[in-house]
Amino acid sequence: MANENLNKLCMDESDPMLNALVRCKHGILLNLQTSWSKLNPGKRFWSCPCYGSKNYKFFRWRDKEEVDLRSSFILPRLVNKINELEQELCIRQVHIDNLRNSNLLLERRLNRRLKWCRFNRKILLCILICVVVMFISNQ
Repeated sequence: MANENLNKLCMDESDPMLNALVRCKHGILLNLQTSWSKLNPGKRFWSCPCYGSKNYKFFRWRDKEEVDLRSSFILPRLVNKINELEQELCIRQVHIDNLRNSNLLLERRLNRRLKWCRFNRKILLCILICVVVMFISNQ
């Protein structure tokens, strides 16, 4: 699940700060984000995309209060579990795609064999007809 979707899970629809227009010095309109770090799980903040560059450090916490101990214990584990499940989903999708591809290959091989069998039957039928005609003409 992308961080954007995780952010939406933690947003309270009635929070007036969701619609706050916070801009950095570059004039970029910033979205309210949620931290998923071990130190600040679930805390919301704004930061400029240029944050961390040479002389620019625009960063502002939305939540002034500390996250309770229970949440700081549970949230990172839930995020890790979501990441694990997403990775497992990707692996299974690749596996399904591989199975579909192998099924297509098997189906193509089977179709070729069926065509070959039909061709062989036609040849055998022609040979049989020729043998019968030769037998009748010799009589």
